[in-house]
Amino acid sequence: GKSLSIGADILTRAALSDEFANASGHYFDNDKGQFGPPHPDALNDQKCAAVLAVVEELVCRQGPL
Repeated sequence: GKSLSIGADILTRAALSDEFANASGHYFDNDKGQFGPPHPDALNDQKCAAVLAVVEELVCRQGPL
């Protein structure tokens, strides 16, 4: 519900800033402005596999770029 520039700023900082230099594998909570635990569903292997299967199906439907 907020500005897309907030997410763009986080991605830019994550890619270029020393602030994120040792953050690989960690979840950054935009709302809190700090690292924290991800949503429990993100740690559920079955739910992640189901989401990935849907994404792959959608990509396959699109065909070559």
